[in-house]
Amino acid sequence: MTGTAFDAYLIVDWSANATPKRGADSIWYCLVARTGRGLRRRILANPATRWQAHDEIAAILKDQAARGRRVLAGFDFPNGYPAGFARAAGFKGRPWRAVWDGLDGMIEDRADNGNNRFEVAAELNRRISGGPFPFWGCPVGRQTDTLSMRKTRPYDETLPERRHCETFLPRSQPCWKLYTTGSVGSQALMGIPVLKDLRDDPELAPHTVVWPFETGFGPPEPAGQWRIVLAEVYPSILAIKAGAGQIKDAVQVETIARHLARRDESGSLARDLSGPDSLDGAARKRVETEEGWILGAGTFA
Repeated sequence: MTGTAFDAYLIVDWSANATPKRGADSIWYCLVARTGRGLRRRILANPATRWQAHDEIAAILKDQAARGRRVLAGFDFPNGYPAGFARAAGFKGRPWRAVWDGLDGMIEDRADNGNNRFEVAAELNRRISGGPFPFWGCPVGRQTDTLSMRKTRPYDETLPERRHCETFLPRSQPCWKLYTTGSVGSQALMGIPVLKDLRDDPELAPHTVVWPFETGFGPPEPAGQWRIVLAEVYPSILAIKAGAGQIKDAVQVETIARHLARRDESGSLARDLSGPDSLDGAARKRVETEEGWILGAGTFA
């Protein structure tokens, strides 16, 4: 270790594509690591399917853990939902974990990227409201009595449209939106089961914690057995532009990885992991038990 919390930073730009895809608007990930010669990009990859991405990411995390290196692994989709969702959907247990387990039991994701995310959203809407709420957005031919192409009614305090962290990032999209530009809701439905699988992998489980659900707001305990911290990131939190001939997704994952590494070196990452000072106790409890947090929301300049 070099006085920093982490030795490497893995940033993943996820996708809910229904067919294999590479290039723009597909899965990209980047591993930036500290070496004897400074910070180096070790891997920049663009797997065509979620299965391929899962296997490659799991292999990277296992390799890093086996070598005793500590990794911050950030994924760019919501790893929780607004407070009240778990109960409304009928998921039992600790809210964040109940959602992870519940979605894992519902989502079907095939090796060719074919999936049932719209059917799952429609079923969750049926459970929660009996109609096309709270999830919305789908192709014309996928509309049903419980899934609409458009938002059908306002959200309220019973089931908010946004998590608390998203109030700091007004350009972020709500997790209920499943289709067209910024459809992060589909990425969450397809991504949370992958996070759950990584967290529960027999080789990774002894070394892995989920921020802030298992760590609380704040850096993991230095004396802990952890090697891997799974977190949520939002690449558009920074104004990142791609140059001529570059793919923005590829530029974003490396830029965020390097940015977090620099903040770790300066001591600022510890503050990011602790969340903004403005949060009261009730808000922190919602974040730590159910909603999760975007790393840097309210603390990045």
